[in-house]
Amino acid sequence: MKNPIRFGLLLAALFSLPAGAQTYQSDAASGLLTDRPVRILQTNSAGTDVFVFDPTTMEQVGHIPNLPHNHGATVHADGSYYYFTNEHEQTVDIVDTQTLEVVERVQLANGPHNLSASHLARKVYVAIIAEPLIQVIDMDTHEIIKNIETGGGVHNTFVTPDGRYAVGGMIGASEIIAIDTETDEVAWEMSIPYSQNPFTGGVRPIAFTTNDDGSTRSILVNVGGWHGFWEFDWETQELMNKISPPEEAWYRTDQTADGIQSAPSHGVVVLPDGSQVWHSSRATSHIYGYTVPDYEYIGRVYIGNPAWLTATPDSRYIWVGVASHNETAVVDVQAQEVVRRFPVGQAPKRIFTAIMPPEWEGEAP
Repeated sequence: MKNPIRFGLLLAALFSLPAGAQTYQSDAASGLLTDRPVRILQTNSAGTDVFVFDPTTMEQVGHIPNLPHNHGATVHADGSYYYFTNEHEQTVDIVDTQTLEVVERVQLANGPHNLSASHLARKVYVAIIAEPLIQVIDMDTHEIIKNIETGGGVHNTFVTPDGRYAVGGMIGASEIIAIDTETDEVAWEMSIPYSQNPFTGGVRPIAFTTNDDGSTRSILVNVGGWHGFWEFDWETQELMNKISPPEEAWYRTDQTADGIQSAPSHGVVVLPDGSQVWHSSRATSHIYGYTVPDYEYIGRVYIGNPAWLTATPDSRYIWVGVASHNETAVVDVQAQEVVRRFPVGQAPKRIFTAIMPPEWEGEAP
């Protein structure tokens, strides 16, 4: 029998979740997300540091050194720690959010890529690219509590907006695996057949759309070789849509599509209010937007080799890692233009919105 107290806490957390929260953000929150302190974390895949921004003031408020070849980023449910994958040491590095110092390193089975957290389950899900594995870390003990075998090395993990499932995407195996975050058992697995896309380069970044009750409606996947994303039904895993910009929107004025790596689109985000989805294009140096759920094309914004995208809780701004320019760009969604550019570290790619608890006071002076 389930522990009735813990199960009750999980249910309470689940029903307090805002329907629009996305996996690039903290998934557990009570009250309005716009009332919470927020930090944008820009990792630098070829560097040794992470840059921290306050999106409300649009200022850099922190710098975290000693994180060699950092890949993914997420935050503790209580706002006390940031978690980063460290490809050089093959660890998850735990950083105090007040002092911005590394306080612990969790040794992994092999080289990691991305990671994601379920605040509902108080667990961190780590993608192991060097073996077919997802490792699960308990937030309260910082111990590895589960090793979940997969069909191939895992590039990314993402947690659904309601915190109930962790999803792993694989490049070489072209597979997706969904894991129940309460039991850490596999809920379903699916593959992207070669016959559907002969240029497939595997599963890249993922985002989700939600139903009115906050449950997951569909999964949006950047598929290798496809300029845009594919939509799959969450319950049936059936392909619903293949979305790509109109041909006239492919034109570009520069030739800065550096490091495509068989993935012309390598970043996708659904705005927290659920109204729009945007994806990056390494092929054209722009990001492209569409309405949700009908996916009508609404425009593009020049970035310069964009990588991952994240959004502010009020859905007003999208923050983008600009890999070849060593910048983070801020896009005004309504105006469809870049309003700020910040210099950051080497090859910034993954970027994350950390929504903190109401009582969190920010970095120590």
